[in-house]
Amino acid sequence: MEEKQIEQIELDWNKAIEENDVVEMAKFMSDEWVLFSGDGNVVTKQMFLELVEKGDLEHTEMTFEILDVKIFDHTCIVMTKGTSSGIWKGQHFSNLEITSTVFIKQNEKWLAVQTMLAPVNKE
Repeated sequence: MEEKQIEQIELDWNKAIEENDVVEMAKFMSDEWVLFSGDGNVVTKQMFLELVEKGDLEHTEMTFEILDVKIFDHTCIVMTKGTSSGIWKGQHFSNLEITSTVFIKQNEKWLAVQTMLAPVNKE
């Protein structure tokens, strides 16, 4: 049961990102959330939300399938694969990615604390 709930949280978070809804996105992220990107950059929650809010980063597609969910008491790991598309500082992008997000359960709510993404060859 909890696995399905976590899968839905991941999908709802992706939907909020696709809609560029900063308020809704923040509901899925702990204040400590960080993104480790495929190019080696580290982005904090504050940085990510500010980029979206200012319009430097706009998503038009977040189509991901859930590959695996592993639950360990109050911690879980969600692995996904899919496409992230949009506009970065005026330039269109479309990336096939694999992600791994760590969620922790606090006060009966699952929040993302870390996401790591890596590009996938389109071959």
